[in-house]
Amino acid sequence: MQQNIDEQQFYDKQRARTTIRREYRLQRWAFRLYLAIVALLLLCIVIGAIGIKTSWGAFIVDGSVPWKWILPCALVLGFSFIFTDTFIQNQEEGWFRRYGTQIMATVVAFDEVRIWRWPRRFFSGGSEYRLQLEWTSPQNGKIYTFSRRVRDSKLPVSGSQIPVIIDAADPTNYLQEDFKRSYDW
Repeated sequence: MQQNIDEQQFYDKQRARTTIRREYRLQRWAFRLYLAIVALLLLCIVIGAIGIKTSWGAFIVDGSVPWKWILPCALVLGFSFIFTDTFIQNQEEGWFRRYGTQIMATVVAFDEVRIWRWPRRFFSGGSEYRLQLEWTSPQNGKIYTFSRRVRDSKLPVSGSQIPVIIDAADPTNYLQEDFKRSYDW
């Protein structure tokens, strides 16, 4: 009886994880399709504006193409990706809260993230860092590395312990959340 419960929990865990992965994959492909459609719309607008004196340019720019519906729909679809990403992330956090195991990883290094640095400094006034964490499994002695994003100006010191939620069956799979100062270290 206990073995059947454990097997059922294992299959439920795998099914939920597979569903989350499929949702992320579907979202990525839908976003690529959305970008292609927006690029085609912009191309049509540019071609229509360039050839406005011709019959085909006038057809594109005038009221024959329902731009007053196409452009707002494109904007709404674009904003929907923000909400779908939040929805999928909440599902992933729920999965880790239900099936994950919290461990204490050690801070070994931190690096400043230099991608899109000028907009971040302009809008937030601070830098972003990436913590490099290590944890040694007591079962097999293998060292696993994790990475966490930090947006605070106060960084943890090297050697401090930071909580990380992992999948005990696959420690390389962990909850990739932002580091917050509320942790005691």
